[in-house]
Amino acid sequence: MSIEIPEGPPPNPIAVMLVRLLLFGLASLPLGLSQWLGRRLGHSLVWFKTRAAKVTAINLRACGMFSAEVKPDHLVKSSLQHMGQTIMETPAIWLGSRRRIDRWINKVEGESLLDEALALRKGVVVLLPHFGNWELLNVFFARRQPMTALYQPPEKAYLRPVMAAVRKNFGNEMVPTNRAGVAQLYRRLQEGRVVTILPDQVPSSGEFVPFFGRPAFTDRLLSRLIRKTGARVVTCVVIREPAGQGFTIRFGLPDAQVYADDPLQSMLGVNKSIEQCVRIDPDQYQWEYKRFRRYPEGSVPLY
Repeated sequence: MSIEIPEGPPPNPIAVMLVRLLLFGLASLPLGLSQWLGRRLGHSLVWFKTRAAKVTAINLRACGMFSAEVKPDHLVKSSLQHMGQTIMETPAIWLGSRRRIDRWINKVEGESLLDEALALRKGVVVLLPHFGNWELLNVFFARRQPMTALYQPPEKAYLRPVMAAVRKNFGNEMVPTNRAGVAQLYRRLQEGRVVTILPDQVPSSGEFVPFFGRPAFTDRLLSRLIRKTGARVVTCVVIREPAGQGFTIRFGLPDAQVYADDPLQSMLGVNKSIEQCVRIDPDQYQWEYKRFRRYPEGSVPLY
């Protein structure tokens, strides 16, 4: 069964055309040039002391990422340069030909873990943090079987038709972030298929669970999917290699606590699994996101 993403107010056709032109223009750039422009963008964000730079510094400090060996300013700059590269690379991933973008994936590590989990026929949840350029996982699954993921349509009306087409470019199934969409995730897992979850965003409902030692409002969805379907979990990061040299997709095993019967312990296992992924290369994680914007009553706001 296919679920259609709800339509919002009619978009402005001129705005849609301009967005398409911009995206197709960026998509046509060579990878090396896109990444160079992205690094310049990240450097500018630091130079102008933007909100993204301030939030990145706060999150890195709160999560204990600064050390005697690494200067804080260097890590903030490197992180935002990776963010800028993600921004500049993504139009090509959305709109480019499969043959071209597939060549960006130089290596896949741990794919046997995904195959072993699929062989159990209980469904597989791919835990995909905002690390490197996670959008490339769409391209990877175009090689195999379609995966299913939640999708939040943009608030801006002129972006909706563009993004609706973009998200389906490689044949993967995108379902809305509502009750019907979540029900589709359960069905796909019961069919033994693959569901991808980005687990490190602030949900509308959840529980405070430690993330790098700080209470982070954490979604219950992944833990519920595991408990109710018996699905197996694999982690995945899309690692950006040195400039212009493409990407490595790496699958791994989650923290064993994700399978705990106790919901809070399972959610803690989810956050520990994200931490494992981040430690592969902290510079490539999306630190500019306000992960701790919700906080326990009585706590001091971080931002």
